[in-house]
Amino acid sequence: MILRPAAWIYGRMMRWRNSRFDTGRTPVTAVQVPVVSIGNLSVGGTGKTPMCLWVLRQLLTAERHPALLSRGYGRKTRGFMHADTTSTARVIGDEPVEVFRTMEGKVPVFVCEDRVHGAQRLLQADSTIDSIVLDDAYQHRFIHRDIDILLTDYRRLYTRDRVLPEGRLRELKEGAARADIIVVSKCPYGITPDEAESIRKELQPLPHQQVFFSAIEYEPLNIPDINTKHALIFTGIAKPQPLIQHYTPQCLSLSTMRFADHHNFSQRDIDRIATAAQSTDIVITTGKDFSRLPADLPEVLRSKLRVQRIATKILFNQEEALKDLILNKISHA
Repeated sequence: MILRPAAWIYGRMMRWRNSRFDTGRTPVTAVQVPVVSIGNLSVGGTGKTPMCLWVLRQLLTAERHPALLSRGYGRKTRGFMHADTTSTARVIGDEPVEVFRTMEGKVPVFVCEDRVHGAQRLLQADSTIDSIVLDDAYQHRFIHRDIDILLTDYRRLYTRDRVLPEGRLRELKEGAARADIIVVSKCPYGITPDEAESIRKELQPLPHQQVFFSAIEYEPLNIPDINTKHALIFTGIAKPQPLIQHYTPQCLSLSTMRFADHHNFSQRDIDRIATAAQSTDIVITTGKDFSRLPADLPEVLRSKLRVQRIATKILFNQEEALKDLILNKISHA
C-alpha cells in the first residue's frame, strides 16, 4: 500500500504519454519496410528473445530477409552498431549477441537506442533487408510498427499485476489494447485447453486481437548418463527457476549460482564459478549468460561448460496459424 501513490502517479504519466502518441501530438515515424515489434507490459523475463528468434526463423522460411533491431540493453556503448563475429555483450548487449550467434549470422543484427534512427541506418547499410523485428519495443512508440506482439508470463499475467513501483508493469494494463497478437509465454506443457480458455477470457482480447500460448523449449544438450552427473547451473537471467526445474529431476544432484539479470561477470565471479565447478561433472548456463563470459575461462570451467539454448514452442498446434497471421499482416503492410 505504501507504494500505491507513486504507482498511481507513474501510471497517469504513462497514460498521458500514450495519449500523445494516440492523438498524433507526438509524431510516429514509419520506415520503408514492415516492422514487427515484440515486447511486454512488465519488466523482465517474459521470453522476448526466444520469441524474436521464433519470428525471425518464420520470416526466413518464408524467404524474407529480416533484421533484428535491439536497444542493446546493458552494453557499455551508445549509438548505432552492427553485430559481427567479434561483437561482445559489452559492445552490443547480451541479447543481440545471443541472437546473432544462435542464427549463425544468417540474420543481420543491429543495436540503437533510437529505434527510428537505427531502422533508417540499417536499411541504408543493407538494401536486401525487407522486414525488421524490434526486440523489447512495446513502449518505444516513436517508430511505426505493422504488428505489435505482446508477451505476458503465464505465472504473472498482466491482468494480475500493478504498475511500478507497486508491481512490475511498465504501463497501465489498458496498454494491452495496442497489441495485435498476445502470447501467453512460459506455459507448462501440461496446460489444458480449458485452462487456456480461462486465461483467454481473463485477458479479454479485443476483436482485432488474437491470443496464442507458448512454452519454453530447451534444445537438447546430449549429455550421456546425465542421471549420474553432479551438475551446477549458473545464471544471470530474470527468471532462472524454469531452467532449474527442468534439470533437477534429470541430474544426480544439482547446485545453483544465481546472479542478477544482465549481470556482467567479473573475474571474481568467474573464479567463484570455477571453484564450484571443481566438485561437479557438468556446468550449465544459458546462451544469454554465455555471451557475457570472457573468452579465457579457466580450464576446469571451460571443459565442463554446456550452453543451454532456449527456444519458443507455440502450443495447441497453432504454430502455422501464428506464422500465417504474421506473414499476412506483413504482406499487406
